[in-house]
Amino acid sequence: MTEKNPIHWYSLFPFLQDIPISSYDITPITLSAGICAFADGSASTAIPLLLKGSIKVLKIAETGREILLYRIRPGETCIIMLSSAMGDIPYPATAIVEQDAEALMIPNELYKQWLQQYPSIQAFTYQNLARRLSSVMTLIEEIAFKRIDIRLIRFLLEQTSEKQPRLYLTHEEIATELGTAREVISRVLKNLEGDHVVTLSRGKIEVTHRQALENLLLEM
Repeated sequence: MTEKNPIHWYSLFPFLQDIPISSYDITPITLSAGICAFADGSASTAIPLLLKGSIKVLKIAETGREILLYRIRPGETCIIMLSSAMGDIPYPATAIVEQDAEALMIPNELYKQWLQQYPSIQAFTYQNLARRLSSVMTLIEEIAFKRIDIRLIRFLLEQTSEKQPRLYLTHEEIATELGTAREVISRVLKNLEGDHVVTLSRGKIEVTHRQALENLLLEM
């Protein structure tokens, strides 16, 4: 069940304090984990302002291969949805709810009106666009120019620690995170297992020799 709670909204989206929000019929919607929030090719009718949960934005090829573009966290919006609304074009990605979410859905025309009236929402919008563009450019650079074994080792080190050496992800999920094929991830992980730095089991990877894994990264 959702509630109108402007104080919580303001903490995540301070620009809303400049808007007479109570004069608009805006109520949060709930999105259950696992559902497709926005489909590739669908029309953009509203801009999401995420209050709770997590949504992952993917590009899915005809072959079924997926690349994770970014995640939307509380206090953020979807810049692809935003650009679709501004340009009046179909949504060119797929957004899947990763964790149960709540969002304010601001109708396109209303958001455009606010964008013209309030400098604070202009700043929020441009900052989000710049930050996301930078992250997507970094992703492209990683995929195009950096070896997958280096990227995978770095990913394993970032996602685990000495106290929490286990990573509960499938090879397919890691491939989506890193923008490559599952077969490639499985091959590199098998090599790392052969080097005795990780152990593999169904849906789980355990970093067994963290220092040796870090040394491998330094040698590459």
